[in-house]
Amino acid sequence: MRIYPLHLIYQIFVSIIYPFLFIIFLINSIINKELKDGNFARMGLKYPKESFGQSIWIHGASVGEVSCVKEIINMLIAKNYTIYLSTTTYTGYEIAKKIYGDSVIVFYNTLDVPFMVKKLIKKISPEYVLIAEIEIWPSMLYELSKRYIPIYLVNGRIGEKELKGYLKAKGLLTPYYKLYTKIFAQSATDKKNMLSIGMPEEAITISGNLKYDIEYNLIKEKYNAIKNIPPKRRFIIVAGSTHEGEEEAILKAIDDAGLKNKVYIVIVPRNILRYKELEDMSKKLGYNLAIYSRSKKESEEGIIINVIGELLYWYKRADLAIMGGSFSKSVGGHNMLEPVYFKTATIVGPHMNNFKDMHEYMKETLFNCEDTKDLSPVIKKAYENKELRKTLGLLSNKLLIENRGSSQKTMGIIERFQGRI
Repeated sequence: MRIYPLHLIYQIFVSIIYPFLFIIFLINSIINKELKDGNFARMGLKYPKESFGQSIWIHGASVGEVSCVKEIINMLIAKNYTIYLSTTTYTGYEIAKKIYGDSVIVFYNTLDVPFMVKKLIKKISPEYVLIAEIEIWPSMLYELSKRYIPIYLVNGRIGEKELKGYLKAKGLLTPYYKLYTKIFAQSATDKKNMLSIGMPEEAITISGNLKYDIEYNLIKEKYNAIKNIPPKRRFIIVAGSTHEGEEEAILKAIDDAGLKNKVYIVIVPRNILRYKELEDMSKKLGYNLAIYSRSKKESEEGIIINVIGELLYWYKRADLAIMGGSFSKSVGGHNMLEPVYFKTATIVGPHMNNFKDMHEYMKETLFNCEDTKDLSPVIKKAYENKELRKTLGLLSNKLLIENRGSSQKTMGIIERFQGRI
């Protein structure tokens, strides 16, 4: 293969740094015991069970990626495939286990070290591989291609933040892009960005965003229990997938709007391990917020969620959602379709680069806030206008429904490539 000289250099590089990474992961496992299983798998000390039937390997780096392939996974399970779903993060793994349970084999992907990747491929022996959004692991791509295993990039996305990095590495990565059997782009913007970094035009198809297709099936008993946690007559605001600095700005905005005694604030940080620092910060601002894993009803002012898999229940319960990550330029927003699915009116900040096309499409059905300084009047406007909240929630949900179908389109094309139609 023409890629080989470049790949040989890469193999030498990862082989040299592997012992150092091993030590780092080992130390991290001692310090953070909840990360032990993931780190051991990443180091090649733990693999999923061997496949003895028709299997498909799907890789999603973290929460958004393992969630967006939900409907595709359901289609493949219906065709009696064994699904192997790999991820690289603790939150991605925990969410995948909550979404799919025992219906798929969830595991942590190994580091991109040749001997690990070879062993993993042999264990799974996939008919083909789906990689969600954008992942370039040279050893993984090379070893799959070497064995003539088709590789499909689904729900492909390259935002402004990622684009700069990929352009810098264009000369090194371009040969690997050609190893994809087919590339499915979310939008025309993503296709344009893909072409600019060297992805082959003939391989790219615009198929829409898989996230529009996700059905969120909540457990009724669990929702009923959550529904009764906030005090009656309190206006429930859910700040979902928040990052450092955003929580403080939101709490200050609620206070500045004169709503502190009327709002029940639910903070769900993207990194749930930050709950202690958030508790300390909120106390300094004069808030008494409960910690979900301790006592759920010890505060009338709000709660900090430090358990994975609760956010969707709170979005359904909310009067108003605030989209975390959208006030951080370095983050670029998170999936606003989650509150929209439940017809919950949503505030988004100025930085939705990760969902640029989606945001532009839905902008008129959202409460848009240009800066954290504007949060207070926007929150107050939403609080005082129940009919407006209801109207925007319904309109945004209508747009979501109108954009469904990406999963069917993607799988239809893959099946044609696999000779099944």
